[in-house]
Amino acid sequence: MRLKILIVFFLFQGLSLSQEIIGARAFALKSYVAVANDPWTIFYNPAGISSLRTREVAFSYIPAQFELAELSQKGIAYYEPLLPVKFGLGARIFGFELYREFILKLAFAREFKFFSIGGSLSYNLISIKNYGGDGGLGFDLGLISNPVKFLRFGFVLRNVISERIGKAKEKLPSVLEIGLAFVPYENLTVSSSVEKVFALRESFKYGVEYIVEKWLCLRIGLLNFPTRFSAGIGIKYFIFNLDYSIDKHQILGLTHQITIALRLGEK
Repeated sequence: MRLKILIVFFLFQGLSLSQEIIGARAFALKSYVAVANDPWTIFYNPAGISSLRTREVAFSYIPAQFELAELSQKGIAYYEPLLPVKFGLGARIFGFELYREFILKLAFAREFKFFSIGGSLSYNLISIKNYGGDGGLGFDLGLISNPVKFLRFGFVLRNVISERIGKAKEKLPSVLEIGLAFVPYENLTVSSSVEKVFALRESFKYGVEYIVEKWLCLRIGLLNFPTRFSAGIGIKYFIFNLDYSIDKHQILGLTHQITIALRLGEK
């Protein structure tokens, strides 16, 4: 067990291990930067919250990332639609007693005629047992454009501004992601994107979401670096959304995630 944890840390050294994987729908689709239309977009592309119309609160839980209970993750997201500038709050916690990450995000967005622009301010805290902890601020910038009804463009630059953390003064990794979402039918979305973590090679992401019935949808996703396959299901009932996803990492194994969301104020 300890050997596997060490392998995980080695493969992801220099990056936040948890990365932006919170929210079972986004986790299943992989390519989400242009889809970005539920509360978890706070973490993926803050511009996406401008298209939301209903107040929502959502909770997500990963019991064991890569089948390791030590790498569990919990998250919460809240969206408020009743102000001219839309805003959302999100938080997530990752890790165990030896290593822990905490991220708090405040996202805001404004919708214009042909596009939406948004930003998110984050506080990132990393704590390592016997070494203490340190935190710093980061800022993400995102854009969503819907030039035609069936096509949606998404762009985000994560940690475009960030403070240095710890005695080594390490900066949070800057990440650029650009994607498209194609909606040929009302019940079908096909998305693709490219993500570039500076100093590392780019990753290509693909996702498909198919709405079988108003209450049921199916999802699949693919990431090429590292190679990961994912699938998920979404169920709507009354004011509740329940999403489940599973991910298979080429080397590290399986990860399960479950999310529940409540649409507040909706009858």
